[in-house]
Amino acid sequence: MDAQLAFFAIDVATAFSAGLLCLTVLAQRPRLLAAQLVAFIAFNSVCDVILGRSDYRYWISSGLQIEVHGIWTVVLNLARNLTPFLFAALCYVLFAERGRFPRWLYGLVAIQLFLEEPVRLLVEPEAKYANVLTQTVPALLEILFVTVALYWTVADWRNDLIEIRRRTRIVTLVIIGVDVIFSGLLPRVIIDPNTIASYRTHVALVLSHLLLFVFILFQLVSFGVDAFLDPLRSRLPKTPPSQPDAAALARLATLLEEERLYRRPGLTLRMLSKRAGVPEYRLRRLIHEHLGFANFNAFLHAWRIREACEQLRKPDQNRTPILTVALSVGYQSVNTFNRGFRELTGRTPSDWRTEADAPLPPRPSLSAPKTA
Repeated sequence: MDAQLAFFAIDVATAFSAGLLCLTVLAQRPRLLAAQLVAFIAFNSVCDVILGRSDYRYWISSGLQIEVHGIWTVVLNLARNLTPFLFAALCYVLFAERGRFPRWLYGLVAIQLFLEEPVRLLVEPEAKYANVLTQTVPALLEILFVTVALYWTVADWRNDLIEIRRRTRIVTLVIIGVDVIFSGLLPRVIIDPNTIASYRTHVALVLSHLLLFVFILFQLVSFGVDAFLDPLRSRLPKTPPSQPDAAALARLATLLEEERLYRRPGLTLRMLSKRAGVPEYRLRRLIHEHLGFANFNAFLHAWRIREACEQLRKPDQNRTPILTVALSVGYQSVNTFNRGFRELTGRTPSDWRTEADAPLPPRPSLSAPKTA
């Protein structure tokens, strides 16, 4: 009975912390998509706790059971199993720099939910392939969503200039990603759901959720919701650089304005930090806090596209192929060049060349506010 009470306390604490997280992010940023996704995921954890008390009632004392019947079983089951897809959407919102959310993921989540309900209700449990359709396939789809989320988390990690967002990537990769994968894989595929081992696994996963929610709440209290869910808006305003920072910015200006180092194909933040003689972590901070860029690729785009615009305006460049211009400013792919050009100018390179009155994009500035 003591163990039963301990498990019940874990469930209550997890539901409470998840509810508190949901209310916290919605109270501070109700219209922010990332906050809405976090709240939805937290709410789904509450659904998981409630439904777990019903699913595993055979191993729970009668006074501590929760009976869930009918439509509520369907609603709670769909909610908790939607979490991996919502997690992927959250990682896209937080970490993906451009492009649309892949539409094929909507199709896959629709298939997953269809297999969860109503296929689970229509197929006899003893029927051939019933377990594959209602458990294995949905679990594999959940793992796919988490895999996509982890890709978005790590794909542009090195180019991220916002330190708090880099920390968020670590939390996402090491803690949340593993937790979501095992939440779907262990209870649904590896462990027989009709055994007490499945119930104990469920308790362990709920405990991991509790620790995760407490950690996130502590971070939100310490740094604020915007620091994690809207880091671009929460960026500190530009401040006068210290003398060492001003000297580093001057070296950076020499490399880019005079030597035009941005023309080097495959230029990375690490390469630039070595040429500037500035540690990589410090260069990230300088570019972000003093120059206003959140991503190193965006920083390079600003320099490269500006020069490309100038070249395309020169009369003697009228017959120069677009690919040649792209290669001359440092791009290795014309597709990347075209995408970056459109993002900064709103036009294709060809359209820009024919529109003489189109304004040039602003010249990237390497000057920071002067010290008093």
